[in-house]
Amino acid sequence: MASNEIQYNDIIRHIITNSLFTERQIYILYNKSSGRSPPDRISKGAYYRQLKQSQQKVIGILYSLIILRYLNMIDEGTFHTIEVILDNTSHLMESIKRDMISQTDSRNVISLVDEIIQKLIHQK
Repeated sequence: MASNEIQYNDIIRHIITNSLFTERQIYILYNKSSGRSPPDRISKGAYYRQLKQSQQKVIGILYSLIILRYLNMIDEGTFHTIEVILDNTSHLMESIKRDMISQTDSRNVISLVDEIIQKLIHQK
């Protein structure tokens, strides 16, 4: 796998499983953001259809965050917590690329992310 490929592991698979995206949609979004042409194993029509669907999901997520904030279902502290998680994701991904995360560490990261998300949605 090239260094600019998605590094799938337990953590990434858990996040994808609990997201609104399929693994294939994540791959297509990543492929597009990396400036690559459609892969050979997907027809161009299917690729662009799934790309459009994935981009519409991203737009829907962003609008959903705005309306949830407007309804005070997500406060500024929640956005700050999400930002901290996102900032730490880059460090986590570097460790994953270097195979520096053990199975136990992966389970701990997954549990921590799940716990933070549960606390964020139950704080109101």
